[in-house]
Amino acid sequence: MFASNPFTRLGAWLAEARYVWLALTVVVISLALSLRPNTPEHVIRLTGLGLQLLGITTVAWGISETRALFGHPSISSKVKAWFSRFPFLSREPIVGSMNATLSFGFIGNARGYTMHGPGISPTIESRVDALEKNLILIQDRISQTQGKMDGEFRKIIKSLESEVQFRQEEDAAIRARLEATATGGVHISAIGAVLLFVGVILGTASVEIAGWLK
Repeated sequence: MFASNPFTRLGAWLAEARYVWLALTVVVISLALSLRPNTPEHVIRLTGLGLQLLGITTVAWGISETRALFGHPSISSKVKAWFSRFPFLSREPIVGSMNATLSFGFIGNARGYTMHGPGISPTIESRVDALEKNLILIQDRISQTQGKMDGEFRKIIKSLESEVQFRQEEDAAIRARLEATATGGVHISAIGAVLLFVGVILGTASVEIAGWLK
């Protein structure tokens, strides 16, 4: 019911073009201040200069957005870190400690098996009986070995499936980041283009515009 509220839908619809409203607000306020009757020439020129500076600022904004998208530190933090490494600045000595634990162990597998012999004085019956028992033991060992191999194969297949899924998710995330890098800053560039366009007109033709407003 909340989502069906028309005012809520209107707010969401307007929010989709928030960067357009921001650019238009700045331009309208600038034009309202500079295009009044009898506006001095220097006011028009400085207003155009301010718009140009704002347009250039959007370039830094777009770069910062791209760096944040890939997890890089902000430009201000990079500049601060660079100045903090100035050779003549006194810095407190850095003291660090590290604890390491070394463990030595041996992991191995040992297997044993038994075989039935025909006895001290073997007869045909004892030999046949020993062969039957040994065949049963061999079959059991084959079954156990097959079961262990099947278990290892299942682990390998599960590991490969997990690896494939992880790689697919990573590829999708990389594609999303690349797409956002290529197209996500378009709105910021558009704001900068509009501000620079109006700012160049006001700054370049300030004398002519001031003459028209007299």
